Amino acid sequence: MMTRTNRRTAAGRVALGAVVAAVVLATGCGAPAPAAGPAGTVDGTSADSGIGPLAEPERCAGDRNAAESLPAARIVGDAVDAIRERGRLRVGIDLNSYRWGYREPGSTEIVGFDIDLVQAIAVDLLGDPSPEITYLAIPTDQRIDALRAGQVDMVVRTMSITCERREQVAFSTAYFETGQQLVVPDGSEITGFDESLAGARLCRADGSTAERLLDRQHHGAEVIRVPNHLDCLVRMQLGQADALMTDSALAAGHVAQDPSMRMVGEPLTSESYGVAMNLANTDLVRWVNAVLEDYRAGGTQSAWRNSYDEWLAPYLYDPRTDPPPVPPEPLYRE
Repeated sequence: MMTRTNRRTAAGRVALGAVVAAVVLATGCGAPAPAAGPAGTVDGTSADSGIGPLAEPERCAGDRNAAESLPAARIVGDAVDAIRERGRLRVGIDLNSYRWGYREPGSTEIVGFDIDLVQAIAVDLLGDPSPEITYLAIPTDQRIDALRAGQVDMVVRTMSITCERREQVAFSTAYFETGQQLVVPDGSEITGFDESLAGARLCRADGSTAERLLDRQHHGAEVIRVPNHLDCLVRMQLGQADALMTDSALAAGHVAQDPSMRMVGEPLTSESYGVAMNLANTDLVRWVNAVLEDYRAGGTQSAWRNSYDEWLAPYLYDPRTDPPPVPPEPLYRE
């Protein structure tokens, strides 16, 4: 475990002050470019069903949008009180997602779009411009387990909101929208999520939404399983995989890290990232939603937009062709 002090400010952004972060590295995580983890494969026979319904935002029981959350309110309940009594926010993150949550090269500083949001939540929740945060780096398939075991108060780790996950953990309102997309090496004959995948080695992370999609349809590809999406990039660099599937936002980060890779096809799903919390911690969910209301507010000068411009715009936004980036509108349920 180690501590660090980080001062970051930006015009229009919540003043974050000095953030003291204790970083706890889980097995298989923590390096900017780790070696590929243990992997397995699944049968390459194509499933009967396609991905059709996944191309639209997922609907849960009662035809409710998966991204609906509890109304925003700064209410001190058991969960918020426990965090304040402890004086420290414990957050599950990824250290392997370029521009989202990662270490700056040659530095111990943890930065990224997700990390900016963590810092804003901690400042507001603890009422301290220099909040203490414990970061726990966790693999994709251990995010829910870490929450349910009480290891962390929340997970801010490019985690897509799904109906299945909502049965196990609670989510904030959405803070980013994305969809599954393929990444392949330059010169690849793979053109998209179609028959060009037949016989190819297609990599995905355990516990990801890509796993669910590929369980339904994989067009005859041999699906390789690894702990984290960055392991897939490493396998492609080593010639051990022909393509990877992950969220388009993360895919853009991979291409930024390695320009010899490119994204192909269109996003296959419509997904939203949310902050995950324990199901019982409704007061914390409401509080985080209140923070997100402020984080989105302000148009082009919002904290959300400032963070987007710093971390994501160079790789996701083309002002010549794209509409101005805006955060997702919050969806609430009673």
